[in-house]
Amino acid sequence: MSVYQPHTPCHANRWEWTEPYPSLTMARLAVALAAGLLLLAVSADASGGRELLQSSKGCPALTVNAVDSYNKAKGTSLDSDCFDQVGTKGSCGSKTGGLCIFSNGQSCFYRARACKPTDSQVLGLFATWNAALKTLNSKTVAALYAPSAVLLPTVSNQYRTTPDEIIDYFDHFLPKGPVGAIDKYEIRHLADGVVQLLGIYTFTMTLQGNAKVQARFSYTYTRQADGKWLIVEHHSSAMPENEAALVMDAFVQWNDALATLNASKVASLYAPTAVLLPTVSDKVRNTPAEIEDYFVSFLKKEPVGVIDNIDGSSPNVRFLAADVAINSGTYVFTLKNDDGTRSKVRARYTYVYKKYGSKYMIEEHHSSVMPETAGKVDE
Repeated sequence: MSVYQPHTPCHANRWEWTEPYPSLTMARLAVALAAGLLLLAVSADASGGRELLQSSKGCPALTVNAVDSYNKAKGTSLDSDCFDQVGTKGSCGSKTGGLCIFSNGQSCFYRARACKPTDSQVLGLFATWNAALKTLNSKTVAALYAPSAVLLPTVSNQYRTTPDEIIDYFDHFLPKGPVGAIDKYEIRHLADGVVQLLGIYTFTMTLQGNAKVQARFSYTYTRQADGKWLIVEHHSSAMPENEAALVMDAFVQWNDALATLNASKVASLYAPTAVLLPTVSDKVRNTPAEIEDYFVSFLKKEPVGVIDNIDGSSPNVRFLAADVAINSGTYVFTLKNDDGTRSKVRARYTYVYKKYGSKYMIEEHHSSVMPETAGKVDE
């Protein structure tokens, strides 16, 4: 029986056939070689002279599986059109820059070359990035950006130009559980080894009640020396005419602040002149200190809020001016009881927001228990 094993002295990822029993004949070896193809993914360095073409007799066309294996081994995005068959004398196992296949008793070498990626391959780069988001690992995502990449993110004013700054952004973005889906796209080939993917995508924040945010995007990718495609610029921006999404995100930020159990952090989302008419306190709170004091007590209940929908549309976002919006409706809070159990309370809410720079802050927040049911929630 013939087997194959790594042959490390010549090349770290080279495979060669060996015979476990020396008495087996060369004929048996030839039969074993003809029984299957041995794929060798060698260095993607495309340097070196071009040999005379060997007769193609007996050399198979590259299969999808062979090219996929090469791409997975090298992190490239090539297709079969990106390989040229090149003649060899004897074994091609020592050659670099392509695929070496042993078939029908002869060596067939296919040299990789610079090649324009297909649309499906460009979209595959986004799919890889989207899959990295799902790992919730900032370093995994940042590894898809070139060392000199620039990131202009959706929900941060900071211009990110270093790997550490990009990692920092995703440290804050990934806890939302973002999952992206492209709505519209365009692909532009700017030069050999430079391609753009731009359009509109929608993120579902799976760890924030599946809230959806639509944004515009542009990715610019360049092919690196090792054949990999990395992001050199990524610009993502909220839809300029979809301010309602930003208003809804302000509630998400408020709810996330509750989860920290830090009263100061919650109070920081209220404007300096904000007024709070809270659910479980008679006092009208109109200073930052009074608002923070309320949340010191309220956060002991470990509240988790979810906007729900009963008897109509909730939430109801309206704009009173270009930078002033109201979000009103009903929400349900899960609260910790004195005995450690948890119960739910439904309440009505009104948030009045005013935009300061790129951020909406709460100017007025009025919350009240449902009057006819005393906030009771049917389980």
